[in-house]
Amino acid sequence: MLAIRGLGVQYGAVTAVREIDLDIREGEIVALLGANGAGKTTIARAIAGLLPFRGEISFRDQVLKPNSAEHNLRAGISLVPEGRGILARMTVEENLLMGIYCRTDRRAATADVGQMFERFPILKERRSRLASLLSGGEQQLLAIARACLSKPRLLLLDEPSLGLAPKMTDYVFSMIGNLRSEGLTIMLVEQKARQTLKFADRAYVLETGRMVISGTASELAGNAAVSEAFLGGGTKPPHHAN
Repeated sequence: MLAIRGLGVQYGAVTAVREIDLDIREGEIVALLGANGAGKTTIARAIAGLLPFRGEISFRDQVLKPNSAEHNLRAGISLVPEGRGILARMTVEENLLMGIYCRTDRRAATADVGQMFERFPILKERRSRLASLLSGGEQQLLAIARACLSKPRLLLLDEPSLGLAPKMTDYVFSMIGNLRSEGLTIMLVEQKARQTLKFADRAYVLETGRMVISGTASELAGNAAVSEAFLGGGTKPPHHAN
């Protein structure tokens, strides 16, 4: 579904990621793991069309251009950014309606908003409340619900558990699993490696803008270097690659 070859992104003179190769097959959950500054968010933003880049990103056999966010959204790529990206001064319902702006099937899209309220009763209860007044967990649910309303083929989730209480984190991860079971393909950017590897099919580990190891989730969960760096509280990421 998605193929990245030789991806490079710079912020001015700073190289954020370099020579990244990555593949996502339809129906998978693929995780990007790594510490802060490793380049995970940069890759997600490049796929979503929010950054200039070098190399090639191909989605469903279509080569994507840099800085083409609306085109990529219409093509079926939806990003839930780190920090959620909700519209704080708008109500919950208005935020959800923003999720269908690119759809042409207006009647079905409006019906989908109603179905989203049924799926997340807490959002239904808060539908007239300003999004800024929601709890962190409720804001995350709103952000994911809004992204799903664009009917994506590929959902990019950037640190969805960031700042959430453990119970809400568990709920968000279970929701991600449910979305995959419904046929949605997901790229999951996360620092919580242990929990992420329980849900992902495959994972890529980044260090300072480079891919250092990749494999199935079970392989990486059992890899001593990955366990030392990301699962057991070690400080040094692995320095070998598959």
